[in-house]
Parts: sequence; structure tokens; C-alpha cells
Amino acid sequence: MLGAALVCASASAWAQAKESADNKAAAKEHYTRGTSFYDLGRYDDAIKEFEAAYQLKNDPAFLYNLAQSYRQAGNHERALHFYKTYLRYVPKAPNRADIEEKIKTEEQLAAQQPGTTPPAVTTPPPVITTPPVTTPPGNEPSVNVPPPGTTTAPPPGYTPPPGTEAATPPGYAPAATPAAADPGRKFRIAGAATAAVGAALYVVGIIEWRRAVSASKDVESAATFDPEAQRRGQSAETAQWWLYTLGTVAVGAGAGLWFYGNHVTAAAETTTWRVSLAPVLTPNEGGATLRITY
Repeated sequence: MLGAALVCASASAWAQAKESADNKAAAKEHYTRGTSFYDLGRYDDAIKEFEAAYQLKNDPAFLYNLAQSYRQAGNHERALHFYKTYLRYVPKAPNRADIEEKIKTEEQLAAQQPGTTPPAVTTPPPVITTPPVTTPPGNEPSVNVPPPGTTTAPPPGYTPPPGTEAATPPGYAPAATPAAADPGRKFRIAGAATAAVGAALYVVGIIEWRRAVSASKDVESAATFDPEAQRRGQSAETAQWWLYTLGTVAVGAGAGLWFYGNHVTAAAETTTWRVSLAPVLTPNEGGATLRITY
């Protein structure tokens, strides 16, 4: 009995393997005929062949080919269905961005087909501008301004107290204060260099993005999916986002160093020592005052 059971199990496994091989061969024949019909522009016939191939072998590549065929045949609703179904099975497809653009286009075209309601067009509310408030003529406040060239004399008998600074005599110029060193310069230089590195990372990220786009086009234009092109596109896409992330961090750090350098310089300028000398003239004495500020 045990031997008979083993013979039956072996025969069943052999039959299943043979059926799977036959289905794979038949699916390949349907795929070949569907590709030929697609190249000839006979999209309805290509759809029948790709559907028959998918029934024999559940390969997501056939779903993408069906979406392409329905799009070319003008059946936008069915094209939308197969594009979305393909992305559900292959969420990390290298040509995902291109497929999402096709989905947007097909949704717009499907909305324009008979039997569908076009989206409502909303009108933006009118913009109301309020005129500026102006003062009516004749109501301006009066300001007493002395005529040019006149000075206000002190009252008679006024004597400035000792130590009060008098007006600076004509032609007098205080000694120039030497310019303080710029302590924040090194931080600004470091910030500019870090931001430049971030920009370079962005450039390399753009190059990787172009590689991902090229791989996506190769996968899209190929009759069947090339695993090597798919891996190349995924690797380029991963490198692209890493480079963008590092570039953003570098640019942010550079901006922080730059603003910190400006802050250090401004703080140093507010603590600069200043020296001024002014004469003091009174009816009973004369001299000068020395002022030191910091």
C-alpha cells in the first residue's frame, strides 16, 4: 500500500510539473503573438493574447502590457484599472513615476468620455482692496520749524555747569577708532564651504535621478522586463534620495554657521571701545573732557 501511495504521489507531482511547463510555454506563445499585434497597431487582438497569457501565468508584466494596450485602444477606464493593479503587485517598480503620470492623464481622459460628469469649475472669490486712509487737506498738524541758518540762543545769564560738554568747534574731528577684528569670519567661511558641499551632493543626486529615469525608460520600452535594468533603476533611486538628504543637511548646517558668524561679529561690534575728547569752555574755567565707552 505504501509503495502504491508513493507511486501515485510521484505521478501527481510529475503531472503538475508537466502542466506548469505547458502553461509557461503556452503563455509565452500568447505573449509573443500579443507583442506582434501591439507592434502592428491591432490593440484589441493584443489585449486578447495578453489576457490569455495572464490566465496561464500570473506575471505582473502582462498587467502592464494590458494597460498599455487599453491605453492605445482608447479604453481609458480599463487602462486605469490595469495600471493601478500593476502598481499594487509591483509597488517599487523602477518606472513608477512614469506610470503615475499616465494614471493622471488617463483619469482626465476618462472624465471627458461620454457618460461621465466633468469636474465642477470653481471661480475664485473677488479680491477686495481697501484704499489707504489719507488725511484730508488742511488738517495736517502744524510743526514749528526754525528757518534755515538760525540757532536758538540760551537765555541771558545762563552759565553751563562745570564738566558739561560744549559744542564741538568747527574743523574738529575725533580720532578714528581702529576697526575691530572680525571674529565671525571663520564661521562664515566654514558655512559657505559646507553649503558648497551640500550643493555638490545635490548635483550628484540629480545625476542619479537621471540614471533612474533612464532605467525606467528602458524597462518601459522593453517588450519584457529586464531584471538588471530594474535593479539598476532601484539602486539609482535609492542613491538619489540619500544624496538629496545629505545635501539638505549640509546646506542647513552651512546656513547655520553663516548666521552664527554674523551673530558673533555683531556681538563683537557692540562691545567695541570708543574714546572721544571734547573741550569744555565756561566763563570761569577751560579744559577738556575724556569719554571712554564700551
